[in-house]
Amino acid sequence: MSVKTKKKFEIANYTGLLSSLIAIVGGLIIAFIVLMATNPSKGLSAFVTLITGGFQLGGMKNLGTLFYFATPILCTGVAMCLAFQAGIFNIGGPGQYSVGALAAILTSLYFSKNLPAPLTWIVPLIVATFAGAAWAFIPGVLKAYFNVNVVIGTIMFNYIEMYYMMHWINDYCYDAMKGQTRAIPAQCRLPQAFMPAITQNKTADIGILIAILFAVLAWVLIEKTKLGYELKACGKNAEASRYAGIRSKRNIMISILLSGALCGLGGGLTHLSASGTYITMKEQLAAEGFNGIAVCCLANNNPLGAILGALFLAFLTVGGNYMQIFGFQREIVSVITSVIIYFAAFSLFLKQILERLLMKQKTQINKVTGEELK
Repeated sequence: MSVKTKKKFEIANYTGLLSSLIAIVGGLIIAFIVLMATNPSKGLSAFVTLITGGFQLGGMKNLGTLFYFATPILCTGVAMCLAFQAGIFNIGGPGQYSVGALAAILTSLYFSKNLPAPLTWIVPLIVATFAGAAWAFIPGVLKAYFNVNVVIGTIMFNYIEMYYMMHWINDYCYDAMKGQTRAIPAQCRLPQAFMPAITQNKTADIGILIAILFAVLAWVLIEKTKLGYELKACGKNAEASRYAGIRSKRNIMISILLSGALCGLGGGLTHLSASGTYITMKEQLAAEGFNGIAVCCLANNNPLGAILGALFLAFLTVGGNYMQIFGFQREIVSVITSVIIYFAAFSLFLKQILERLLMKQKTQINKVTGEELK
């Protein structure tokens, strides 16, 4: 590897982190301005609560809540990292997430509850994972073999899922008294193990540990395997990789199926959680699917970075839950989160700008000093 190439890698290593930090700081500044403009007398106190995750008010039990909110967006964030690395913009996360959630619920209600432990919760998670992949299959085929725009294909499948979801819920698992899906059997919920003791939250479970495990496995796949190299090669330059003998159609299918599978896993982990989560009969797309894109942007397409990105957004969500104490409407939380996500979307753009500026600066310094890059 030449000295010039090494320097590019070195620059990329820290410009990614720097661009994410700039995005976070910019989003927080706007959030502060919004809070102060809305209620100047309590804006500062509300902002402090927001950036401290509400831990000074709720104590350590908020750690369990933090993990609960981080689990699904970590799964969808890693899913987006896998797809984006291969140049596939999978915007179908909400649909794949919701299909996985419903698959886990139905499996628990009609099948796995009679299985021996721990299959009672493992089987629903496996089914959720395959359901998410299955929902991504048709958009993947349309992209790989018919060159249909993957953004359009996955977005349309989000809305197909949204309307079919209400039909499936109404037919198979609807609780008319509560207007939501029926509660799954207790034996089908995720084990809590030692999590309640650590978090001081009696509803904490091992969902976050499973999500972190898959984030690590995704990083190993991308960075340490031949398949990961091929996926990245296709993402960087599909035509050049095809010329080099890499099967681009196969890699498109693999990347979008893996991405859909992780989204489905996120839905399963959320709705099998010990805290008890249900699907309501509303015409809305799952926010966890879209928030995964923000996590991916903050992580600069790095699955390990997605762990920190998911925890950060979950941290803001936990702190935002206390905004009503300071007289702010609950909707202000959505506004603040949207601003953070909006800035996060620019992190990759900022990274490219920083890399170009730093490389230009290094080149100018080398010309002055007479140093030649091999």
